[in-house]
Amino acid sequence: MLVDGFVAPVGERESYHGLFSGKKHLSGQNVQVIANLDGRVADVGEPVNGARHDAAAFFISGIAERWASHLTDGPGMIGDGGYQGTGPITPHKKPPGGELTAQQKAYNYSVNRLRAAVERAISHLKNWKILKTGYHRIMTDFPDVLRTATALEIFRTAAPGF
Repeated sequence: MLVDGFVAPVGERESYHGLFSGKKHLSGQNVQVIANLDGRVADVGEPVNGARHDAAAFFISGIAERWASHLTDGPGMIGDGGYQGTGPITPHKKPPGGELTAQQKAYNYSVNRLRAAVERAISHLKNWKILKTGYHRIMTDFPDVLRTATALEIFRTAAPGF
């Protein structure tokens, strides 16, 4: 299984703090996505404020707990460098002032080739207009909207002929 996160735009809200993602330069909710190696969405976590790093959102969203068996005894999970130290397999980071060895570069290449599938899954999930252009309704309803879009995406990719 593969894990990654994206920021779903929700606009600025006066009563909600921590929505602005400095990395993405927008206000939104950090959504953690689990996908299989075919690039199909398997699960999403509860949305977390956009200012949260993927490593923190991985635990807060409930994804780490729901998929814990993959991290310990199961087939494993792969994530990007933002998940280092949280359990998933991640690429090597370049040491300060140094370079990666040829073996580490080959390892990173292999991990990143597999990780491309989760990026595809996120892309398909963001094709749902509500997750792409922004959610501007009542914030307490956003988790339900996210679950609905996820269920529809899972159904769309599982149903024959689509």
